[in-house]
Amino acid sequence: MFHGEILFFLLILIGLVYILTVLFFYLIIQKAIENSRRRKINQYKQEYQSALFKYINEGIEEKDLRCPSFLQMEAFIELLEEFISMISSEHFQRKTKEFAESHFQGIMLKKLKHSRWSIRMNALFQIEDFQMEIMTNNLNLLYKSKDLTKAEEIQILKIYARFDYPDLYNRMVYPKHALTEFEYNLLFRRMSEQTFERIYNRFSELPQRMKYSFIESIGTRNQQNNGRFLKGLLEDDSSEVRIRALKAMVTIGFQLEESEVIEYLQSDQWQERLMAIKICDQIRSDEFIPFLLDLLSDSTFYVRSQAAKTLLRMENGIQILYEVAATNEDPFARDMAEQWLERGPGHDK
Repeated sequence: MFHGEILFFLLILIGLVYILTVLFFYLIIQKAIENSRRRKINQYKQEYQSALFKYINEGIEEKDLRCPSFLQMEAFIELLEEFISMISSEHFQRKTKEFAESHFQGIMLKKLKHSRWSIRMNALFQIEDFQMEIMTNNLNLLYKSKDLTKAEEIQILKIYARFDYPDLYNRMVYPKHALTEFEYNLLFRRMSEQTFERIYNRFSELPQRMKYSFIESIGTRNQQNNGRFLKGLLEDDSSEVRIRALKAMVTIGFQLEESEVIEYLQSDQWQERLMAIKICDQIRSDEFIPFLLDLLSDSTFYVRSQAAKTLLRMENGIQILYEVAATNEDPFARDMAEQWLERGPGHDK
């Protein structure tokens, strides 16, 4: 009985050693193959670097740049990626796009159908980098896949946004995976003025999260022509919409009437008071001073701090804050005034 157990454990041990040995040699062979592949790609890159750069930059004959093998194609792709990271001229971008669309369409299709997620994602980034608009419809094969991951969907939508894909609106409103505001911002940041305008015309139909991001994007895109639109949103029932609209107004520098600003300085929402103070910082009217002094005693730290900062930048702001620091009955107001006097008018934080 005892000898039988020893024999059993010996067989298990021999089996494990055998499996580990096979795995070890498999990894060694894979590493050797990868090293060989990398050496060949680097060799092709050195061989074609000058010719490819001259073609892109100076327009020499394209027939000198044939890439019959997969590894040569990979070398060309890596070279173009390196060129793009260093040179951003319009001419260079256009020639890179032409070369990529005429040479890489086949390899990109294969990569998009690959079973490995990292290869598909890499292809999506390269399609965007090379501006391969010719691939836009082919991306639908991947987009319609039931196994589409969220990262793949976002990257495809970014490419659609960049190329003004006609169905982009529906795919943003009805995404396969729920999108965050940050992800919507990425898409709005990439789309053309025409596509942004089309979404603007359907603003009332947008999901709430997409609305918030759209309003914020008006600010980040510095669309000063949409100031009146933002002002109209101040009538919205949603306090979040009003706050986003005020924030975008601050970003683009759209100025409200002084009476309207005072209304928001007295808002029940601290975020609205904060944004209104930032508008005061742009207008700098003496009419705001009594309200800003009251806000030095606000219950929210950010409001108190912004009020002191804005007062400091007004014509007699330093003198006003010295008086607050010396005589105000509220210790929070005195403390905030002292903090901003120490920082000085040029401090932005």
